[in-house]
Amino acid sequence: MRYVAVFFWAIILGQIAGFIGGALNQQTYNFNQTIYVSLIFAVIFTFVPLLLKDKKSTK
Repeated sequence: MRYVAVFFWAIILGQIAGFIGGALNQQTYNFNQTIYVSLIFAVIFTFVPLLLKDKKSTK
């Protein structure tokens, strides 16, 4: 469920950032491109910390 929430909020916040960024650069808003970029960043921010976790167990 945590991953679903991460992807949901990544899409929502990515769309907002894409819209504002496009407006500031005076470019057209592209829904598909911002979805792709949002999902790529969601995957990076979800799975990279899992790969960087310390695998040593402390007893």
